Amino acid sequence: MSEIMQFLKTVDEEYLIGLSNKGIVKRSYKDLESVTVKITEEGDEILGQYDDISVRLKLPLTSSTCSCPSTSICKHVIMTILAAQKVGENMATQEGKTEESAAGQEAITSQAVATGQGATSQGKPAGQEATSQKAVQEPKEKTLGSRLLEIPTERLRKAATDKEWMGLLTQTDWEEDFEIAEGNMITVRNLKFQWTVKLSWPIELSTCSACHNEKLCVHKVAAILAWQFRNGVVTPEGLAEETVVSEDDFDSESIPEVLADAKALLDEMLLVGSARLSPETPLGLERLSLRAHGAKLPNLEEMLRVLSEMVSGYHARRANITAADLLRKIVECHALLGKLERAVSEGKGILTFAGAFRSEYMDVPDLLLHGIAMREFRSASGYAGKTIYFFEEGSRAFYTYTAARPTIYEKAKRRGNAGEQVPWELPCTLLQLCSATVRLRDGKANAEGRLSSTSQAHAELLRVGGALPDAIGEIIFDDFEEMWKAYLERSKKAQGELSEAEKLFLLRPKDLLSVEYDEVRQKSVFYLEDFQGRRLRGELAFSKQEETAIRSLERMHEKRKRQEEELPVFFGSIYVRDGECIFYPIETVERVRLEKN
Repeated sequence: MSEIMQFLKTVDEEYLIGLSNKGIVKRSYKDLESVTVKITEEGDEILGQYDDISVRLKLPLTSSTCSCPSTSICKHVIMTILAAQKVGENMATQEGKTEESAAGQEAITSQAVATGQGATSQGKPAGQEATSQKAVQEPKEKTLGSRLLEIPTERLRKAATDKEWMGLLTQTDWEEDFEIAEGNMITVRNLKFQWTVKLSWPIELSTCSACHNEKLCVHKVAAILAWQFRNGVVTPEGLAEETVVSEDDFDSESIPEVLADAKALLDEMLLVGSARLSPETPLGLERLSLRAHGAKLPNLEEMLRVLSEMVSGYHARRANITAADLLRKIVECHALLGKLERAVSEGKGILTFAGAFRSEYMDVPDLLLHGIAMREFRSASGYAGKTIYFFEEGSRAFYTYTAARPTIYEKAKRRGNAGEQVPWELPCTLLQLCSATVRLRDGKANAEGRLSSTSQAHAELLRVGGALPDAIGEIIFDDFEEMWKAYLERSKKAQGELSEAEKLFLLRPKDLLSVEYDEVRQKSVFYLEDFQGRRLRGELAFSKQEETAIRSLERMHEKRKRQEEELPVFFGSIYVRDGECIFYPIETVERVRLEKN
């Protein structure tokens, strides 16, 4: 049996989906029921012919060709693979019968040897000693798994961009996020983003269901690393140590200057104290943030912008910015400067502390998105906009889309919805999108579940409004103890700070006990009670964006005291402060949208 026919024996449906997509594979199975593909072997290739279509299968299969106009792996190629597999199965059956016949003849020969015919002087059959010696001398062929373990980190690093590699370095739980199955191929599934890589050897024969790239893409790199992590060949710490930044990535002259000037300003701020900070300090911090941007230090840029906003707020005597908060942020920024200085002096690890200007977006499988909420924001780092929250039906996960704009250079306030960008050219507004159902194909998302508005994605607006799917009922908590266990499980899996999407929860409380406004801290404080009598503290900081939500909570509480209405489901994020679990509400989901749940 030829090499390509042997390889086709290992190909399964997931591998075919990785070559093309699920729709093409399904159509190929169906069309093959009504047509016959003639299969012919020509050396290391397989020819497929039916009607006026000619297909030539080669290894790797991504290099196969078809006479149809398609420039990618079409259904004719998939049909030829399926037909060739049938031929291979028949060949294997015939070979099996031949082997059975040969085995019978060998049994007769063995019987003759047992009676003394053909024996050597030592009592062994003739030739057996030589055969045994040959088996010892021949080296054992390497397995697929061992070959993958030998792939050097340097090769994997070169196959990914700097941003992609940074995303892999921040991966926290390789064992939990990746499911690995061994067989003729090693199948690696990313449980978070629902893509599958089928690893084979040579590596060019591997397939990826996310991007269908025949080269060593970031998904294949992640799959190989997951296999190497599982077998103890690499560790997160080891990968970080091997990440060396090239001179092209960072300016070796400008970075030390920026770090030195930033450190001098922070030292001065610590020396004079928060009460005597100059009115020019926010402007100085803003200028340094621009220099950090030019030096490709986004983490430092953002921290300096936040610090500038906090100093301005402290000068304006905002109650939510205390001297202790300001001091804590200065110390935090000082610590980052120290880490960056050490990384520069050692010539490695700069990417780890410098950060990336944009989160790396990776291909995701087809998504069925259900809008559940929208939140307006204005960040301390100088951005404002709206975030749409989606529930993805297939993965039971949350995704977000953020439409943001810089505000630090705005001269006047924006009015209404002017300039709002609706993603994927959907025929609706952002307000409609937060209650819409959208099917997204060829989309991209980062590690935190934030969706990209890339023009390569194809989106279909199925409807606006209507009930949410039954699947969402599986992740609604009416027991706060169970919610807390789920939060701890996510924290354990993340081994550090949770992403914003991982902090999101849907809660169905029994009662809203109180809503009070804290004048000193300028926060609305309320308590939810579950059906077991447990209480959860909620907080909502006062701002122009949150004013409507605060008033809504107050009205809801008044109606509950009069027993006038049933509470909706609360959607928001959980965080821990001073050992206490706090709930930040984003939106309420009315019962009518959950009527089936």
